[in-house]
Amino acid sequence: MTPKIIFFDIDETLYRKATNYLPDSTARAIRALKARGIIPAIATGRTLAALPDKVRALADAEGIELFVTINGQYNAFRGEPIACNPMGLTEIERFTALFRRHGWDYTFVGAEKMASSSSNPRVNEALAGIGPYIVDPDYYRHQPVYQFLLYIDPTEETTLNDSGELGREYHAMRWHPFSVDLLHAEGSKARGIRSVCAALGVPLAETMAFGDGLNDVEMFKTVGFGVAMGDAVPELRAVAQMQTGTVEEDGIYNALKKLEIIP
Repeated sequence: MTPKIIFFDIDETLYRKATNYLPDSTARAIRALKARGIIPAIATGRTLAALPDKVRALADAEGIELFVTINGQYNAFRGEPIACNPMGLTEIERFTALFRRHGWDYTFVGAEKMASSSSNPRVNEALAGIGPYIVDPDYYRHQPVYQFLLYIDPTEETTLNDSGELGREYHAMRWHPFSVDLLHAEGSKARGIRSVCAALGVPLAETMAFGDGLNDVEMFKTVGFGVAMGDAVPELRAVAQMQTGTVEEDGIYNALKKLEIIP
C-alpha cells in the first residue's frame, strides 16, 4: 500500500526532545515522499507556537504544509485552518475555578501562544523543551483556547477525576510526571486526522502514521497503517502494524525504505 498521507508525531518520533536531535535522514525521507506525491504531515499534541526550532526548520525547508495540532483541536493546511474545536467560555471558567480552589497551576493552549496562570519551577520544568509561554490568567477572554495543560501529580489527578467536573465530555491524559493534557473527550489526533482527510478527500485506509506515545493510540486505530518507534509505549506497540528503530536509529527513514514507500 502506497499511502497518500503520512502523519508524524514530533517528540520521540521525528525529534528527540531531551537532546534536541533530529536526524538528517528525516529530511531525506520527507523529500522522497514528496517526490512520490505523498503528503507528509505533522500530528502533535503541541500547538504551532511550540514547534521545536528544528522541526519548524524541517517543515519550512521541505514544505510540510499539513498540521494536526493540539491533539486534533486545531488543524491547518497551507496556512489555513481546516477544523478548529475551541473550548467554550463557560467550560473554561468552570475549570479555572476548580483549579484555583485546589491551587493547581495551568496553561491555556491557543493556536499561536501558551499562557500560564503563573510562572514557577514546576511549570518551567514541564514546559522545558516544549516552548515559550506568557503569564496571562485572563488569556481565554481574548483568544480561543483549545485545551489546558494542568500541573498535577498522579495523586492530584485522582482528586480531579473524583471532582465530577470532567463528566463524560472531558478527559485528562498524562504526558509528564506532573502534568496532564485536559481536553474534550472527542479531542484527539484521530479526530483531527479524520477532519483533514475528509477535507482533502483522502480515504483513511490510504493513510499511515508514525508515533511513540499514549496520545498516538487513537491515531493508530484510525489510519490505515501504524508504525511504532523503537521506544514506543507498550500500549502503542500493541496496536501498531510495524515497529521500527528509535529516532537515533533513523527509525522513520528505515521503515519507509523497508516498506518500499521510498527508494
